[in-house]
Amino acid sequence: MLRPEPEKNRVQTMFARIAHRYDLLNHLLSLGLDFYWWRQMAKMAGAESGMKILDVAAGTGDSTLALAKRGAAVVSSDFTIPMLARGIVKFERKAMTDLVLGSIGADAQHLPFQNSSFDAVTICYGIRNVEQRPLAYAEFLRVIKPGGRLVILEFSRPKWGSLRRLYDIYSKYLLPKIGAWISGDKIAYMYLPESIRHFPAQNELAIELENAGFTDVSWRNLCFGIVALHTGKA
Repeated sequence: MLRPEPEKNRVQTMFARIAHRYDLLNHLLSLGLDFYWWRQMAKMAGAESGMKILDVAAGTGDSTLALAKRGAAVVSSDFTIPMLARGIVKFERKAMTDLVLGSIGADAQHLPFQNSSFDAVTICYGIRNVEQRPLAYAEFLRVIKPGGRLVILEFSRPKWGSLRRLYDIYSKYLLPKIGAWISGDKIAYMYLPESIRHFPAQNELAIELENAGFTDVSWRNLCFGIVALHTGKA
């Protein structure tokens, strides 16, 4: 049975509130590893010139940029418009507007695209915020071309018990304090680590993707499982 996620409007409002500090906190709280994780995501997606990729829950666009830097044409989508707006500024500053095909407000559960529109779909740190993941998986499967790839980058379960305990202490106590101090939003940075703790482990998410109809499902741990890259074929 799926654990109920916070309702869409509340999550959307929360991310709108922290959009102005989102990038800074991502870089700070990950100790700069987020850039490496995005590069690995783009590599696993096989992003290259001639590919058209949909980046779901793209937020402020760093994941979109990682794909575009490899030559792919990318549509950046998110259901929080203030986050997307920051991405647009970033694409212009990085001179990537020729490869970023557009920034579109879209709910992962109801994508406004035709069937088989993309060579790949990516979603980074967003799937755990979706109310009904099976609806999103069905939409991903619908818009990906047959044989195309889904890549999910998400926080996960560290492999080693000692590291898992240290990470739990960090995410439960330090992360909310730092996040609240810099963003001014204590509630948001209490929700984020809580959503990670309740998210399925690597093998459980793989089962969800297989049940949704994806094939060749696999995952790869990064930083000993603090985050994981999941992939499946349409």
